[in-house]
Amino acid sequence: MKKTTLCAALLWCATTQAVLAKDGYSAAYSQCMDAAGGVTSSMNECNGAEIKRQDARLNQGYKAAMAGLEPAQQGKLRDAQRAWIKYRDTNCAMYYTLTGGTIDVLNGAACTLSMTKARADELAALLGP
Repeated sequence: MKKTTLCAALLWCATTQAVLAKDGYSAAYSQCMDAAGGVTSSMNECNGAEIKRQDARLNQGYKAAMAGLEPAQQGKLRDAQRAWIKYRDTNCAMYYTLTGGTIDVLNGAACTLSMTKARADELAALLGP
């Protein structure tokens, strides 16, 4: 890995970790969910905002990983990322329609959120400590 890439990656990891709560979600997400008071529409707004934050982490991690990999590895990561996105979207689509009730909106968003966070964590780990 190039020295400048490693420095950028370490800075990205340090910055990202500073805004995350202990569970890996943002402090804003925890506050939003607490304030939602169990109201589905409010909780769904919280989920949407956190999905955007985790998706930004995922995209930053992907770019940083791509910058630190050799061309052959970049192609493999690109293929893996495309397959992962398709899997996440297909998998979580099931949860959006599982029961036919309003809980499906929260379950689908929870699926998208947790999978996106997990993938962002995985991409960050590719860079090493």
